Amino acid sequence: MRSLGNQMIHEFVERPVVLICALQAGHAFVPGLIAAADNMSAEIGRPE
Repeated sequence: MRSLGNQMIHEFVERPVVLICALQAGHAFVPGLIAAADNMSAEIGRPE
């Protein structure tokens, strides 16, 4: 996932197809990121 971020943010993308591929690959991580955020939110809300 880090290399995707670097590809989209830190490097100038000269070919649009490279950016499109990176965005599509990054989109595949969305469900996992949402699940992780939900788990962290639930953990914060739990009493000790």
